[in-house]
Amino acid sequence: MFYRENGQFKTTYRADQQIFPITQDRWAVLLLVAAAFVVVPMVSSDYMFRAILIPFLIFSLAALGRSGHNYVR
Repeated sequence: MFYRENGQFKTTYRADQQIFPITQDRWAVLLLVAAAFVVVPMVSSDYMFRAILIPFLIFSLAALGRSGHNYVR
């Protein structure tokens, strides 16, 4: 079994409880977010923004808000 955290030791509890504890994962997510903010606006058309991306963003935020609402008592 290939265990990805092998050799990446943490010295504090805060470092051990990070969302992305593996350095390579943090860089991959950072590059993905940078591409989403830079590349997508450069290559997308007006139709893509108005008909696909904005409704997708609205429905995604609504789903996140709705799923978080189920856990609040």
